Amino acid sequence: MLKKFSAIFLLLSVANSVFAGSYEEALKKSNNVFLYLYTKDCKTCKVFDSTFNSIQKQNKDYAFVKIDAESTYGSNLMHKFRGRYVPYVVLSDKKNNKSVNVYHSCVMDEICLIRAMKSFKGM
Repeated sequence: MLKKFSAIFLLLSVANSVFAGSYEEALKKSNNVFLYLYTKDCKTCKVFDSTFNSIQKQNKDYAFVKIDAESTYGSNLMHKFRGRYVPYVVLSDKKNNKSVNVYHSCVMDEICLIRAMKSFKGM
């Protein structure tokens, strides 16, 4: 009985620790988080990388996090935010405890993405 309990406890503690990572750390440090989920083989993600880097350099109001959606942690985040494609961008606001998924067409347009970030931050 004790062995079963220990095994279940260990399994639950591992499952919870898998989900604690760079996204949660960014939320602790900043009110606004820009989460970018990608995969290594995604050609669109490789194109988006330059936009991500450009926006990151220009904007100090957000913490920027890039996570491989094929990792266990990234897969958990994709599930949490109902992601169905990559690149997938989520803007999170710790102060108001809310998040918004950015439409794929807007993700690929730097001006649209910057506007979405500004309007989300102002909500």
